[in-house]
Amino acid sequence: MIDNMYAVFEVDSEKFDLIQDVLSDELVSRQTTSIRDGKSLGMREDVNYFMVEGSEEAVEKAIGLFSEEGVEQAENAEEVKKAIEEEDQAAAQGMGTVFG
Repeated sequence: MIDNMYAVFEVDSEKFDLIQDVLSDELVSRQTTSIRDGKSLGMREDVNYFMVEGSEEAVEKAIGLFSEEGVEQAENAEEVKKAIEEEDQAAAQGMGTVFG
C-alpha cells in the first residue's frame, strides 16, 4: 500500500480566502484537508495552516495553486501535521467518552 502524500501550507490570515479558492478545486476538495488557526496549535498567531493529504496528483495541484499566489509550504510541516493529528485524536477520544 502506498502512503498518501501530504503538504502543509502556512497562509497569512489576510489571505484566508485563498484557502477557500484552493478548496473549490474539484481534485483538491476530494482529498483529506484540515485548516487550523496557528494559535490553536501553539504556533504563529497570524497564520492559518492548511494541510492536504491524498493522491500525489492532488497534492501537486494544491502546491501549484498556492504557489501561484506566493504561498509556499510550511517549513515546520511535520510539526504541524503531528499537532493536527494529535488534536483530531483527542477529539475522537472525547467523542468516544460521550458515546462510549
